[in-house]
Amino acid sequence: MPRALGLVLLFVLTVACAQAASAKSKMFDQGITRVELIDVLSAFGMTVKDSTTKESDPWLSATTPKGTEFYVNMYDCAGTGADNRRCSNLQFLAQWELGKNAGLDRANAYNQKFVFGRAYLSKDGKMFMFDYSVNIKDGVTSENLKRHVDNWLRVLDDVRAMLKV
Repeated sequence: MPRALGLVLLFVLTVACAQAASAKSKMFDQGITRVELIDVLSAFGMTVKDSTTKESDPWLSATTPKGTEFYVNMYDCAGTGADNRRCSNLQFLAQWELGKNAGLDRANAYNQKFVFGRAYLSKDGKMFMFDYSVNIKDGVTSENLKRHVDNWLRVLDDVRAMLKV
């Protein structure tokens, strides 16, 4: 086979593979709506509810398949309504009442040991807080967003195991 024909075939195969890969993954290039995020989280077997009471402050409440309740606060949003307000910063947040296994020492131990997520006490000192932020300002594929959600679930399990909750 002539070299030029081989290069053309290689190019065609590369383009076809790229198109097939992009067909599997949706691109959220202007942020994500609450409806879209509910779909992503629900695909993980979570129960998810749009808990937004003020359009300028959208958020979801969710429960993992293991029964852990958490919230997703949505920031840097533009547009209106659950179907059209696109947000480019997400904060996954879980919290537990302080107990013998949940205090400042445990928060510091988590933050020193792990890279993903942030453990801290609430302003009033009554709750152990754990959050995980995701910036999608410049866009994110659905596959990458699913990896973030999967990582959130794994680090959430790490924190629960550490706190024995």
